[in-house]
Amino acid sequence: MNRRIKILNTVCFVSIFMLSIIETATAQTGKKIQVLFLGNSYTSVNNLPLMISNLASAAGDTLVFESNLPGGYTFQNHYSNNTSKTLIKSRHWDYVVLQAQSQEPSFPPDQVAFQTLPYAIGLNNLIISNDSCTKTVFYETWGRKNGDASNCAFYPPVCTYQGMQD
Repeated sequence: MNRRIKILNTVCFVSIFMLSIIETATAQTGKKIQVLFLGNSYTSVNNLPLMISNLASAAGDTLVFESNLPGGYTFQNHYSNNTSKTLIKSRHWDYVVLQAQSQEPSFPPDQVAFQTLPYAIGLNNLIISNDSCTKTVFYETWGRKNGDASNCAFYPPVCTYQGMQD
């Protein structure tokens, strides 16, 4: 994996997410923000939840977070996982961050429509049914440096970084 791309995408996500938090907090300081992270190793490896918590703290806010980040998890895995469902229902969340398995969104559109989208919608419905004020945030991961070799023959657009990223 191209570390530079990984860092840039993480920085972009953190920046966008923090701008959203700052917008929510408006002129208030000392705001307590509740965030649930559901994803996999792309979110857990560099401890993204703690990184964002530290940024919130530096801005004078408190980020209270929980997470369920088993390696390789898909939206379907989270949708059927009791831990994920229990966490969603456990409290009021300001945000729930959903991160799909890294290859999942880059598959052919018909496959994404069948294999990914229904579970993204299902998770969002669980989130909204717990608290209609919660904002769902989709964390887009990055294409692999040399594309997705394991799926290249099946779907040529993913043979390169750019194709996978698109």
